[in-house]
Amino acid sequence: MILISIFVCFCLAAAVNYFRTRRQRKFIKNLKGPFSFPLLGSLHKILLLTPQNFFKNSAAYLAKYGNLTRCWAFHRLFIFVADLEFAAHLLHSESHVQTGAELMSDWFNESSLMCAAEQWPQRHAQLIEIFRPERVLQQRKLWQQQQSLLQAKFLEQAASREAFDVQPLVSSHVLDIVLLSNCGMQPSEQYKQSFLDLTKLYRKRFLSIKSANRLTFRLTSPFVHRRQQRLIKRLNKDNRLMIDELRQQLDLMSSGIVIERFELAKKLEHGSLLQLLLTGAEQQLSEAQLLAELNACNYLAYMLISTTLCFALVQIARHPGVQQRCLEELRAQSEEQQLSELPYLDAVLKETLRLQPAQLWLARQLTEDYDYTHSQLGAGSLPLGAEIYMNLFALQRSSDDYGALPTKFEPTRFLAAHPVELLSFGLGPRRCPAQDYSLLLLKTLLAPLLRQFELLPNGEPLRLDLHLTLGSKNGFQLALKQREAIN
Repeated sequence: MILISIFVCFCLAAAVNYFRTRRQRKFIKNLKGPFSFPLLGSLHKILLLTPQNFFKNSAAYLAKYGNLTRCWAFHRLFIFVADLEFAAHLLHSESHVQTGAELMSDWFNESSLMCAAEQWPQRHAQLIEIFRPERVLQQRKLWQQQQSLLQAKFLEQAASREAFDVQPLVSSHVLDIVLLSNCGMQPSEQYKQSFLDLTKLYRKRFLSIKSANRLTFRLTSPFVHRRQQRLIKRLNKDNRLMIDELRQQLDLMSSGIVIERFELAKKLEHGSLLQLLLTGAEQQLSEAQLLAELNACNYLAYMLISTTLCFALVQIARHPGVQQRCLEELRAQSEEQQLSELPYLDAVLKETLRLQPAQLWLARQLTEDYDYTHSQLGAGSLPLGAEIYMNLFALQRSSDDYGALPTKFEPTRFLAAHPVELLSFGLGPRRCPAQDYSLLLLKTLLAPLLRQFELLPNGEPLRLDLHLTLGSKNGFQLALKQREAIN
């Protein structure tokens, strides 16, 4: 009797789900995808996907079903994309800007990264104003000071010429730079440790069925959820203290009063992100928006800069011709010249981001039907409610769009008269407003290292893994040799 009742309930739920998704199914008849069971859909495909097998399973999935596919999980419709033409068309759309990201919503919920579509233009314009080139250049002195500390650590490693993992050194110094640039003051060691612990926690949650949504996470991992919320609360407590201190100083400065106990003006000669968020917006942000924006910018900058710099160092070490051309470009210019005048180094960083994007996915959740026209797939439509995930790792290695050797590290792709497309910063209205800022910071950190050290391809090759961001199971190994001074 119990089994019969369960079977009847399952059939009823499957019928309800079928009628609920009937409209969406009409839109995607032209798309291939795995077999969908009643009610469950293709849930097995998602359940079996882990950080360990992601690259293998993803390649097999694309080879079997194509670069534009559908996959059902209960009532949710996922559209997986590894096609540059389709992705570029969607990203340039002014109507479809909702990201739909939920994994980190507890931390970033009120940020521009996750704000509602109607709020995005204003929030995006504010960030573009903050990251204007002339404002970014104000931070160069701070970056150079912190870079000299990283360079000193590299000098210690160069003495032995033994292979070592650059990630711990790079990540530690990048975190200091990001927090100083964004917060405008040096956070405590407890703050930095809480930030790293929270980042690690989210990395472990990625591709876990327990993290399918916030309710599932709370029910299946109550202790992890409690720890996550405790870390967020601790970070936001310190963020509030920094905001209050900065507001006090700004009020005193506007009154013409300077008090020695405030260290912000004495230590830093740049406008921090937090200061610009407080003073630059025509419409003041709420406290929740300020906290979320600061948290999102801290995390995204740390993740992107540290990951990309590690991959770039290893790629340059393993491509002597690329390293030599970088060195020649650097030596042809004085250290005082603008880093924007280093086109080849810029191309090296973009090629690194093409092959090893720090963030592998770009997501869009459709809030209305989306009509598209494709040169090979023809015309079609995707329905309201579909969740679209663009696989940058596969997309930016396609031979159709990146030549006969798409996996080869070849920076000159970005120096051609018609350079290839780079999606690692997004495209269109939701393009990352800090793209130029990020590339300038990367060049500020990388250029002096290439001037002083020869990067040697010692150690084990990269073994890619995926835990929210792209990484390497065995670290980022290379060796260093100090260059002889040129008279």
